[in-house]
Amino acid sequence: MKFYSRNDILYVRINGQRVSTKLKDTKENRKLVTSYYKNDEFFKKFDVNKNVPTIVELCEEVLDEKEETLKQTTYRAYESIFRNRIKNYFNDTLINEIKPIDIEKWYKTFSDRSTLINALSVFKPAIEKAILREYIKTTPLVISKPRFTKSYSLNPFTFDEIMYLLDTCKINWFKNLIGINFFTGLRTGEVLGLKWSEIDFTNYTIEVNRTITKGFIQSPKTKSSQRVIDMLPQCEKFLKSQQRLTGLGEYVFISPCTDKHFLDSNSLASNWKKLLKKCNLKTRGIYQLRHSFASNMLSNGEDLLWVSSMLGHKSANITLEKYTKYLRRRTVRKVSVLDTMNTKVAQ
Repeated sequence: MKFYSRNDILYVRINGQRVSTKLKDTKENRKLVTSYYKNDEFFKKFDVNKNVPTIVELCEEVLDEKEETLKQTTYRAYESIFRNRIKNYFNDTLINEIKPIDIEKWYKTFSDRSTLINALSVFKPAIEKAILREYIKTTPLVISKPRFTKSYSLNPFTFDEIMYLLDTCKINWFKNLIGINFFTGLRTGEVLGLKWSEIDFTNYTIEVNRTITKGFIQSPKTKSSQRVIDMLPQCEKFLKSQQRLTGLGEYVFISPCTDKHFLDSNSLASNWKKLLKKCNLKTRGIYQLRHSFASNMLSNGEDLLWVSSMLGHKSANITLEKYTKYLRRRTVRKVSVLDTMNTKVAQ
């Protein structure tokens, strides 16, 4: 048996379980608890369930279930968040020891909404398991989630900036990648996953069937992301330039370091940062090329539905929500049906 003190309250650990005695941590109370234990009255007095698991153990159950249904990259992300944000924080805390005040303190360790939501995707089902198995009667998740300011924002390039990047880049394959990325609006992982068998120079289309992320080759982000898009003339130019470099291979883009496909967009980071610095442009991720495609197309009057289909969004509403401020505004005064009727009346 081992004693612990938390907020001047005496806790005892026995048979691998830790429980609050609800007594003040004093020398006399420690002797009292020891006495109860020796007389086999401890468990009866404090109603200790010898089978109560820790929150970590329940979360591990949830992860095992998720592993069967999630993509490998998604599962790895959940596993990482569990390890760093749940396991490291709660350690061996028993599920019936967690109180709302503990959840409130835990929430304060997060700095962005996305990470918290992903952590709760593992934590909340674990709490539900505890309630169903009657380890606890109510959920401690009664505290409102904190509000966060968005850390990620759209920061697209202008068309002139894109042209400047392309003119300045002297690495042929990287220049082609930037051009194809911008003139298709593909996600970076989708660009890296392109194969020559999916490039149709006759019908000017490109099939998007996979993405490469963190070394894993898998289907695109969503069902709607698996699509056939138009090959713009500007994109065709960069594809044919790249074909002269890797056209005999399977993948459109091959890493010069390994002669195999790239493992993820992090492999491009060094060249990307150097190019931005050389062009004296504000540092931002290469994923902004996708946002640049959407913002430039919409601000120049391109059809919203077409842009949405190129991006692989489930609906135009998603595209509209993200890029509303880039929609081209009317510069000519709108004439309504009522205006026409008023003209006829005047005549």
